[in-house]
Amino acid sequence: MSTAKPPSMQRSRSQIATAYAPHSLFTFEGGRGACMALPSSSNRAIDLPHVTKRTIGEQIQEYFAAWAERAQRGNNLPHPVPPELAVDRRALVDGAVRVRTGEFAFQIPDYANYLPFPLAFACGRCGLYRAGKTIDAFDRDSERFRAACPTGAATCADDWEQLDVVLAHWSGEVEAITPSRRHWVSERQDIRDLDRCSHCDTDRFILRRPPGSLGAWHFECVECKTPREILQRDRTTLRALGPLLDAGTATFAEINMEPVSYRASAAYYVHGDRLLVFQDDRHLSLLGEAHVPALEQLISARYGYPPAALSDQEKERLLRAAGRGSEWENHVQLINILQMLEAQPGIPDAALAAQRSAISSNEADWGASVFQAHAQAAPGISGACRGRTDYVRKHDPLRMAMEHLTLEEEKLRGGQMADGKDVSVDVTILDAFLRPDGFSEADLGRQAAASRLRLNQLGIDEMRLIRDVKICEYSFAYTRTSSSPTVQRDKSGAAELPVRLRLFEKVEIADTARHPILCTVQANEGFYIRLNEGLVREWLAANQIALPVADANVRLGGQLIEDYESLQRDPDTQFTRFLDEYRKEAALTRRAYPFVYTLLHTLAHHLIGTCSMMSGLDLGSFGEHLFVPDLAFLVYRRGMTMDLGNLSSMWRDRGDVDVGNQVLEHMLNPSSLRCGSESVCNRRGGACPDCVLIPENACLTRNELLSRSVLVGRGRPRWDASLTNMTGFFEIAARGSI
Repeated sequence: MSTAKPPSMQRSRSQIATAYAPHSLFTFEGGRGACMALPSSSNRAIDLPHVTKRTIGEQIQEYFAAWAERAQRGNNLPHPVPPELAVDRRALVDGAVRVRTGEFAFQIPDYANYLPFPLAFACGRCGLYRAGKTIDAFDRDSERFRAACPTGAATCADDWEQLDVVLAHWSGEVEAITPSRRHWVSERQDIRDLDRCSHCDTDRFILRRPPGSLGAWHFECVECKTPREILQRDRTTLRALGPLLDAGTATFAEINMEPVSYRASAAYYVHGDRLLVFQDDRHLSLLGEAHVPALEQLISARYGYPPAALSDQEKERLLRAAGRGSEWENHVQLINILQMLEAQPGIPDAALAAQRSAISSNEADWGASVFQAHAQAAPGISGACRGRTDYVRKHDPLRMAMEHLTLEEEKLRGGQMADGKDVSVDVTILDAFLRPDGFSEADLGRQAAASRLRLNQLGIDEMRLIRDVKICEYSFAYTRTSSSPTVQRDKSGAAELPVRLRLFEKVEIADTARHPILCTVQANEGFYIRLNEGLVREWLAANQIALPVADANVRLGGQLIEDYESLQRDPDTQFTRFLDEYRKEAALTRRAYPFVYTLLHTLAHHLIGTCSMMSGLDLGSFGEHLFVPDLAFLVYRRGMTMDLGNLSSMWRDRGDVDVGNQVLEHMLNPSSLRCGSESVCNRRGGACPDCVLIPENACLTRNELLSRSVLVGRGRPRWDASLTNMTGFFEIAARGSI
């Protein structure tokens, strides 16, 4: 847009990363002076742990890959979708998504550059349309505006108004509205711009803006008064689909841009994500492909699977691969000799014991060395560990398990902050900073007992306040006209048109051009909750939801991982990034993992709604993180403003001798999960804005996999094909707490 260095501005970091993110459209205070935000090289690099940077890169790669896969489906389109119309060409290598982490600059969003946009104007008196080509040449272009006035330069009102409507396309392109047209020239296989009246060949037009929708806006030739509708074709899409227009397999409905106010959300959608910030990479590093055996071993031990012996063939293969094949041959001879001795009568027990000891010694030595990383896991665990390369990261139960293990070690089990406060506190054993004012020791004892009773009635085994939840939120790309990978338009019928996901433009960082990733790191308070495993098992059984067969000592989390692995092998039940299969009505039979996920997710939203009401924080200022295999979740405050201890203050102020804490009491109150649209809401799955939905930017799944029915019954989730209403988890917990 300009070769000169653009001006810069400061806003809050969260604003720069979202509302003023690169390529967004905005106006300054007072609503005048429309501009486009641009990336800034003035932003400082952010200091993030290596594991966080690596995870962000992996998440962006996955985001682009999932976006490309869905955008390229081309449902009801008469031609394949070119990959460059699905995602930014710079994220493609030989037609496949390959996001290069080395081309990213992780920045603190302190500054945003900007330039005036659009450079299109209409006269306030006569409506004459004039536009500048670039910001560098705008001064020269604007000097000629008066000369084009229909009444003559001498009597021109010189009252130019910047237009607040732009032309946008799902390819991500945006430009000023214009009477110009683009045409595909088949003979030249190229694009031609036609910017003059087809009747009188003038280049002057008046913009007519009648009241009503933008669809009524049109241009009118100054000389011959011929009307011209606002119709421009997206250059990127026209170049990609032009040859298909010649073949009759593409339509102009895919290519035409549409007018939209730059104040409308459809003009710009920023894309980003967030993740928990951990310092220790010890457990999370096991998620790499090179550590599958160690991951299998840890998951099996953590969830109570008995160690499985290797077959003799596998033992021989591993020993020979380690250059110790002769040891296996000697071992086989020892076993053969033992079998021969056992078959002969009168052999002394001491001789048999010595032979068995030699065999056991070999097995122990190999088990501690060659076989250590090769113990066979249960088939479902092994399948999950070896097949998880296709799992969506935020739904991956193995990643959740490693994150939970790291959270336990860094936050849940001991440790103090710099100010002397404990990093986390059990809400039934309050420290000095959480105790209500004026409570005696006897009062605190009664309060703790009342809190424990209500936690039991909620089915909660453990609830802790964490004072140092570190969250990294980041933005890295944008789209226009839609925040989803496809969009439908009336003129394209049932066809799903691909929405292109675009990286922020590169900025110069130390003589190197890199795509900025705008990152904010927050350290706020949160609540950690873990449900009672026995009650969850009882709830699944009450709703006829089967689990994979396992030994009695295997924990539920292991069975859920096995169930997830089975779900992912079926395209009708797999967890995709956008959870398409779980948007369908009455489509799926009851399976354990989706229902436990929905249980945890709905309870997290219930806690968010309660905390919002009692703390004064709005719903959008919360975030959530699920640990499905461990039946746990984390609800935390998110925001870059100063953390005033909103959640700890709420807990202290809502303490009560008789009910423990009003937060728990409210969550138990039947009215707290009633809905103003009760019957309609129940028919739609028991989740709507009147009850458990929260703003989409705060929700982990954009408000999918939610239903009040999993907590209180009275219905069933939207995707559930069963004809039987759910038994609510709170009903099961109430029975167990009596």
